[in-house]
Amino acid sequence: MITDEQLHQIPIRRIEPFDGMSITAEVWGEAHEYHRQRGRLHHKLSHSAGILTGLKVIANDPPDDAVYIMPGVALDSEGRLIVIREAITYDLGKAKGLVYILLNYDESSPRPDDTRVYEEGDPNYIRSRYSLEAGTRLPKTPYVELARVRRVTVRSNLKNAKNLDSPGKNEIDLRFRREVEAAPPGAVSMAVCAVGDASTVVKSGLSAVEGHAAGANNLARALSHSEAYKLWVDDDASLNDDLQPYDLVYLVGQSAFQLTADEMKPLYDYLQSGGTLLVESCRRKVKKGNPPADASFLDLFTSLGVNLKPLSADDTLLKAPYFFTAPPAGFESEGQPAIQISEGVIFSSFDFGCLWAGDRRSGAASREELRSAMEWGANIVAYALRRSKE
Repeated sequence: MITDEQLHQIPIRRIEPFDGMSITAEVWGEAHEYHRQRGRLHHKLSHSAGILTGLKVIANDPPDDAVYIMPGVALDSEGRLIVIREAITYDLGKAKGLVYILLNYDESSPRPDDTRVYEEGDPNYIRSRYSLEAGTRLPKTPYVELARVRRVTVRSNLKNAKNLDSPGKNEIDLRFRREVEAAPPGAVSMAVCAVGDASTVVKSGLSAVEGHAAGANNLARALSHSEAYKLWVDDDASLNDDLQPYDLVYLVGQSAFQLTADEMKPLYDYLQSGGTLLVESCRRKVKKGNPPADASFLDLFTSLGVNLKPLSADDTLLKAPYFFTAPPAGFESEGQPAIQISEGVIFSSFDFGCLWAGDRRSGAASREELRSAMEWGANIVAYALRRSKE
């Protein structure tokens, strides 16, 4: 809600130009100030203060008393844009205790263009700048918090947090950054790709990939009502397609398969570019044991240089946006289904695709089972989004 003070800051008078009008420095300045003030007020009311994009703070490698700040854009409480164009190193110096790493707006005094020889009558320029400070108190003047750290001594090296939700001493704490989107989060894209014979129609009239695609579309509809984005599913994608536009690629198998080098290269390139693979074998038609595709997927991971490990209790996949102490029930209700992960790969034997379509091996899924599976799907999508933005 707009305040009286903000209302009175909105300029309501602008200059109407006409031929022959006297253009003085004062008139020129007033004309531009009108647009500058309106732009700042638009920023304040539309986004409020915070980080629009980038400005990630990470520790040096090896750790020392400085942090690395990535390029990005922020907005202070006065509606002023603060831009860091190149990554910079910032030394915290002698600061200790609870230290705030703050970004401030600044600007230069008027001066001529230093890229050309000055001539009489050339304009002066004011350049937007920024300043950084590390202090133990938050100032009363406008600022944007990038990070904070509980530094034990002035000699303590700064490290990246092992647990982002609970940073320890001398670890970079990003929890209090205020990130505001320059635009709505928009759409998230998922490709459902069949490997081997997963696209072959079975007696029921539905192939493995079609069943999982139906589940993925059910997930997309559920997320559109509860999350801040829309999930769009391409359920007829192929490994021969360009996978780079997708935030998440869902590989579905059933029988044994072996990909060619030409089919593996797009997957390798996709992972290297920050993509995420969700990998499952359809278990609907397997009466006992694991589908043969499971072994083929493991061979594929070896070829791609993917080292899987069991899902740990402190993994972010279990924590955001929904909290789980363990993965929820999937289609598979027999044996001991598991999830193994690597950087950008989620390999599941739970078969959530079939559950998203409403089925469990033991019969129709209950409402509670479906709700938990949809929330788990939201965590998978959130994981993929975080990787795509890094």
